[in-house]
Amino acid sequence: MSFVVLFLAATSLAATSLRASEAPVLTPSTPWKVDYADEECRLLRTFGTGDDAVTMRLARGSGLQSFDMVIAGAHVPRLGRDVKVRMQLDPQQASAEFDGYSMGVPKRPERFIRWYDGDPQILAGITNNQKIRLTADNKLDITMLWSDGKAALAALQTCHDDLLKGWGVDIDAVHALKEQPMPDGSPARWVATDDYPLEELRRDIQGTVAFQLKIDSKGAVENCLILHSSKSAVLDQLACKLLRERAKFKPARDANDQPVASFYVNRVRWQIPQ
Repeated sequence: MSFVVLFLAATSLAATSLRASEAPVLTPSTPWKVDYADEECRLLRTFGTGDDAVTMRLARGSGLQSFDMVIAGAHVPRLGRDVKVRMQLDPQQASAEFDGYSMGVPKRPERFIRWYDGDPQILAGITNNQKIRLTADNKLDITMLWSDGKAALAALQTCHDDLLKGWGVDIDAVHALKEQPMPDGSPARWVATDDYPLEELRRDIQGTVAFQLKIDSKGAVENCLILHSSKSAVLDQLACKLLRERAKFKPARDANDQPVASFYVNRVRWQIPQ
């Protein structure tokens, strides 16, 4: 079961005047909402009105060091299947680039652009009067005014901590580290499409596995624990087997800057290529 907490904006902000060559800034038309769902926490808000309206959803799930984001709207352009989405914070001029894709939904007028595994570091400097600009493929150019953005992200963090606590993660120990364990290489290489079990592939069985790895002080994986099942024991067990064999880390560091044992939480999405 999921339930929604409304996060009301404290102030009403007018649209910012921009140069004619720039896309208009979309101001909020709904309050922030934090949705406590079963597998993730979602931050939602709509910007702009009418045909120009864009709905944004930012989600935190099993990954301690990642977020997912979706934007949807009637005028969101159709992009390639695989696109680079650039997020820029203004006036800070901080930016990051993510691998995304666009899609439509039958009988829905909106188009969607989504990207996974965004580095939450880009969100660390967000203020309560923040402009977020999204560009991609020379077609997408949307700027949103995240009024009360810092407070909304704090509410999302509380939801995310509660979610992981419910799965048995020691959040206090995680936050006490000076540096989290960092993957040595790309986590996307730990489990690949070629690893898909043939029987599950044939039966069209898909799912997402949330896992916790125990990492020793040298960065090696000691154990893998399933936090949230894909509902397929075969996919769950294979994910952990591959992670124990392939995942390597730069160890976490404590407040004294010493390497220490720690935990790493993330997910594997078993998704059959279309």
